[in-house]
Amino acid sequence: MKVPSWLARIRDPSAGAEMSFLDHLDELRSVLISSVVALLVLGIGGWFISGWLMDFLIDHAGLGKAQFIKPQEAFFTRFKISLVAGFIVGLPYIALQVWSFVVPGLLKREKRVVLPLVFWSTLLFLMGAAFSFLILTPIMLRFLSGFGTPVVIANLAVGYVLDFYIRMAIACGVLFQLPLVVAVLSFFGIVTPGFLKSMWRQAIIVILIASAIVTPADMLSQLVLGLPIILLYFASIFVSAAICRAKGDGEDGGDGEDGGDGEDGGDGEDGEGEADEAGREPDEGSGGAPDEEPSGAADEGSGGAPDEGPGGAGVSPRDEVEEGSETTDARDGEKRDQKHLHPPEDWTI
Repeated sequence: MKVPSWLARIRDPSAGAEMSFLDHLDELRSVLISSVVALLVLGIGGWFISGWLMDFLIDHAGLGKAQFIKPQEAFFTRFKISLVAGFIVGLPYIALQVWSFVVPGLLKREKRVVLPLVFWSTLLFLMGAAFSFLILTPIMLRFLSGFGTPVVIANLAVGYVLDFYIRMAIACGVLFQLPLVVAVLSFFGIVTPGFLKSMWRQAIIVILIASAIVTPADMLSQLVLGLPIILLYFASIFVSAAICRAKGDGEDGGDGEDGGDGEDGGDGEDGEGEADEAGREPDEGSGGAPDEEPSGAADEGSGGAPDEGPGGAGVSPRDEVEEGSETTDARDGEKRDQKHLHPPEDWTI
């Protein structure tokens, strides 16, 4: 069976490393076409359950019944639901397609960083969207619909309800990226666990303000969105601490490796020092005991005969040379004195 090209690129990333620019464009075109085709196929499958999904969203929000004002509103609402359902179901396949196109151009260390980032970013976004669809948005719709009166009743348009669901899901998905953002900032040393612990009061205020901006101006919706984000902030402190510990261990390991090199270098220096000392030992030996031992042995073996020979007992040859030079100097001095004391014979008075 023929292996698909995107799966072959994932198995062998080096296969696309030597491709030309036009070949890369062709691969990008194939990735986009396959992703769009998968989205359309799954969207068509989602069309058959779009009516049930639309009724579920309205019933889960506690609105009773919704209406559509424009003739095409119900059709476009079901079409949007089909596309969203097809995108959620086909997200793993689309992610694999994009990853198969990107992975040949990444280094090994970049793959170790990018793949966890993509995985956790996608997971956190889906968690935020699910939280919005199942908990936050129904509470907000029920709360806002409660401001009606017996005369003014809530009769919402289904298109508006679906758009409200989608906007809130995107906003929650983005806000749920907080731990990932903190992890990246901690990895680059921009924030530290100590800084996050010291700024938790200010962080709570900022989170509540952001929740008030995203949600309508009601305290319940603000708290429903703000509390999970606050919990994620405190979870981010533990994530930052774990990353700093891992980074510290990596730096220590790096220092250890450098230290190991330094120690090896030190061993090399010690080896050179030992070699120098070993080189000095022969010099010291040649100028020290080994030289003295032969002379001493000669002195002992000869019984002092060389010293006692011409110069008498206990006189060395060096002393004889010095005495001879002194005697010669003394004779020359006497001759000069006699020459000055006795003038030449041809002098006349």
